[in-house]
Amino acid sequence: MNQPTTLAGVQPGGERAHSRLNAEHYRVLGLSTLGGALEFYEFIIFIFLAPMLSAVMFPPEVPAWLSQLQTLGIFAAGYLVRPLGGLVLSVLGDKLGRKRMFGVTLILMAAPTLCIGLLPTYAQAGAVAPLLLLLCRLCQGMAMGGEFPTAVTFIAEHVPERRLGFSIGTLGAAFTLGTILGIFAVMGTGALFDKSQMASVGWRLPFIAGGVFGLMSAWLRRHVKETPVFEEMRRRKYASEVMPLRTLFRRQPREVLICLAASATTAGVLSAALLFPVTYLQVELGYSREVVHHAQLWMTLALFAGTLVGGVLLDRFGWVPVITLFALGTAIGIYWAFAAPDPQTLRYAWAMVGFGAGFTTMMHNILVRSFTPEVRVTGIALTYNLSQAVVGGLLPVLMGSVVHFWPMGLVWIPTVFIVLAIFVTPLSLRYRKPMHSVEHRLTGDA
Repeated sequence: MNQPTTLAGVQPGGERAHSRLNAEHYRVLGLSTLGGALEFYEFIIFIFLAPMLSAVMFPPEVPAWLSQLQTLGIFAAGYLVRPLGGLVLSVLGDKLGRKRMFGVTLILMAAPTLCIGLLPTYAQAGAVAPLLLLLCRLCQGMAMGGEFPTAVTFIAEHVPERRLGFSIGTLGAAFTLGTILGIFAVMGTGALFDKSQMASVGWRLPFIAGGVFGLMSAWLRRHVKETPVFEEMRRRKYASEVMPLRTLFRRQPREVLICLAASATTAGVLSAALLFPVTYLQVELGYSREVVHHAQLWMTLALFAGTLVGGVLLDRFGWVPVITLFALGTAIGIYWAFAAPDPQTLRYAWAMVGFGAGFTTMMHNILVRSFTPEVRVTGIALTYNLSQAVVGGLLPVLMGSVVHFWPMGLVWIPTVFIVLAIFVTPLSLRYRKPMHSVEHRLTGDA
């Protein structure tokens, strides 16, 4: 049997696999990370501005807690449609090309974000206002389901295999950067406007800025090239002859299970160890908002650093030792931070958790290497979005119920997902595919 050719026509293990990132690779990385940054930016500004949205989008006679609950329900609706949107857009990405979906997903995220900033309030449009907000949020959710799978595939099929860890690490770092920008956007508008000005125009500005940024980014994405892997698939007519979902379940069911588990570890650790404690520490333990937000900033900056450093180490030393090391570091940090919480040391302990949690981005390497090219985007979208919806959506509710009666649950529940990551990583090596080979699909080998 002929040795598989890669996207550049070089045999696996040849010159391309060992090449360095060039200017075109960095351009791809820069444009690919814009969508991830916008996704987390929008997440932060919606959550932080939820009280303001509740006040302007619902009748004034509705109790504040009920308006807040309805606003958060609209926010959650975006996550409920995320798996469906991800599947539709990812199938198109496998059939029509990565580049086409690369631009579409960002436009579908950016346009509703801009529209939220331009929506009429309840005082102006009555019940139509919250319905329009819901429509915008549903469009965002559909687009978010396709953005990450398309972006991570676009990166992986462009960059050299030996630089995949760092390249995916930059995408994870963009998520963190979007979070930081969202926090500063809300803080900045809060500092510039008083309460009445925020209610009239101030709350709109972060959404408008994010929408304009996203649309400009989508325009810039027009100038990137289709991935060489998909170009080769198109030349050989592989894309047109495959039904991605049917092929995925018929030929790669084990890979689906492996990637569901890998994605669950990411959703579980982020929800249980990085997001849920923000509420728990303030509501259950009575920590001041300043203490918690200060510690959260330390954690976020450490996560940014851990994601990039971990990506570099992953390329040098391999998946198993690096992911295991970072995962164990996360577990130690969680125990330090939450077994006997101390507001004086919380920022240091939570920073350790954040740095170690860089392994959650490393787990995305398993997703891009487990599926063959003709079903790669669909496989990533299915496993990633399903885990995010189920684990990321339900775990905070479970944590809130359990930790109230069993405080050590704040330690042991995320530790379960850490152990799962340590177990899944070496197992996934059995199903790792050549990143740039289009011949591998013909054999059906794992």
